[in-house]
Amino acid sequence: MITTDLLNGFLANASLPSPAMQATNIIRYIGDEMSRSGEQLPKLPVDFHSIIGAPNRRFAARLAEQLCERKLLSLTNPDGRDGVNLRHVELTLDGWERYETEKTGKVAGKYGFIAMKFKDPILDPFVEKVVKPAVRDGIGYDLLDMRNVARAGIIDNIMRTQIRDAAFVIVDLTHDNFGAYWEAGYAEGLGKPVLYICEKGKFDKAKTHFDTNHCTTVVWDHQDGNSFCQELIATLRRSLNLFSDRR
Repeated sequence: MITTDLLNGFLANASLPSPAMQATNIIRYIGDEMSRSGEQLPKLPVDFHSIIGAPNRRFAARLAEQLCERKLLSLTNPDGRDGVNLRHVELTLDGWERYETEKTGKVAGKYGFIAMKFKDPILDPFVEKVVKPAVRDGIGYDLLDMRNVARAGIIDNIMRTQIRDAAFVIVDLTHDNFGAYWEAGYAEGLGKPVLYICEKGKFDKAKTHFDTNHCTTVVWDHQDGNSFCQELIATLRRSLNLFSDRR
């Protein structure tokens, strides 16, 4: 049940995507629509700004016009400077190349994503107080989970977007969480660098699922965060080869 407190808590943490991400969402939306219909969009829907995460329709239209100036979109604007009633919208060849690159996750963001079970009394504080600061200090990337990206939309779609746009993905397998395994598979399918972590007691006793027990796994102990962090950062730099220019 969605309660008033739950809704208010979500709204307090909700935020719009950056203008750059809104522009990316324009390309994704138009590419998706044209892929289905095979035709240009006669006009943009009235809720277009909400679809891409823009504050209002005029701002969304201006972003579309700038994409046109960069030769990623082709459109007509019968309203001139008003910039709202955009028509005959389609991707250019350069726009299609950008769309394919974005869709396949080949554009790496400036953050990492962690898939994990939430509300665990040991894992939650360990990730917030140890893992995230270590990644930020060690390689200069923020590490986000789904609680850091609350915004309007279907939760599965938001999660896919966060993984697709991440530079790398860390997956905690301590609890045999089906969601974490799914997110790992999705990231692997996109070709994202994926690093697995697991609590030492669980790993020593039962290992992890056979599909991942051959993969690089950094074992953690909440009472020895320093050793874990050193191995985590070294593994990210060495095995994933992401950060040679950010040391």
